[in-house]
Amino acid sequence: MPRYVDKEERRRHVAAALHRIAAREGLESVSIRTVAAEAGLSVGAVQRDFGTKDELLRFALREMLANVERRFSEIRVGPGGLSFAEGLRRVLTDLLPTDDERLAEARVWSAFYARAAVDAGFADTLAELDARARAALRSAVGWAGEQGELAPGQDPDALVELLLVLVDGIWLSAVRQPPGASLDAQRAAVAAAVAAVTVEGGREARRG
Repeated sequence: MPRYVDKEERRRHVAAALHRIAAREGLESVSIRTVAAEAGLSVGAVQRDFGTKDELLRFALREMLANVERRFSEIRVGPGGLSFAEGLRRVLTDLLPTDDERLAEARVWSAFYARAAVDAGFADTLAELDARARAALRSAVGWAGEQGELAPGQDPDALVELLLVLVDGIWLSAVRQPPGASLDAQRAAVAAAVAAVTVEGGREARRG
């Protein structure tokens, strides 16, 4: 009797193989053939799930960000949860390449980011993902404003854009660091950002 294979599980397995290649060697080394070899599958098996390389690349990007979103979903900000300042600190700190998984995420993101600069299809995919992140941040920032947690003079819309830029910056700066390099500068940047935009962060910075 033939073994049942879950299609979505296989697609995620293939995406994970692409992530490993992109993290080690960059997107230029990604092809249907190299991904199939990394995943331990035939080229035909990969092609049955992904008609084109670009389709595979976009799926892999979404899978990588879905993994990040799942981690973020465990950081509860709001009534009964963390303050906005503490939640923001944890989210930004979580992005730092403190282990192989997070370093791979930073490298994969930077590779896709560079591709989006010259490929309209990838730019559209990132714009869609940015829109989702922007909506989530607006909700969190709006709640923080209602609770009086934002530093005086903050424009909520400008703050949302600043945080999106900061997320990109953390990932892009991470990939330039040599293996084993200190992340103290990035941690200081996170602390400075939280201190600049929140009342609680400002109090902690003054106490420090």
